[in-house]
Amino acid sequence: MKHFVKRYIKAATVCSLLFLMTANMTACGKDNQIIGSWVAEDSNDILQFNDDGSCSAPFTYNAGWIESADSYIIKDDGTLVFSSSGGHANDSFVKVDSEEEALDDGSSYYISGDTLIIDKEKYTRTE
Repeated sequence: MKHFVKRYIKAATVCSLLFLMTANMTACGKDNQIIGSWVAEDSNDILQFNDDGSCSAPFTYNAGWIESADSYIIKDDGTLVFSSSGGHANDSFVKVDSEEEALDDGSSYYISGDTLIIDKEKYTRTE
């Protein structure tokens, strides 16, 4: 009987861990829509968001420190936060529900399909 209980506990533990891992990957997947390369319609600037949290975001350039943000996170509330290794090119943008809101408010961003609007600039996914 003890052997059966131990096997049941092990099986339940493994199933629970698999469930949690799957749920965690699914939750992360909804934020992964930003991963990829984006080109600006007006300036031809290129943004790059990688799945490891690194990025290239030229609009975050801080000339006083000669640096741009090189990493990003998307918080649980949808806020997109940029940071730089040197700590001088940090910025954040609140997620909004419409293109119009993002084009009117430089502190917000909008993403849908192959369209990203951030810092009042419209980008299209290139890959």
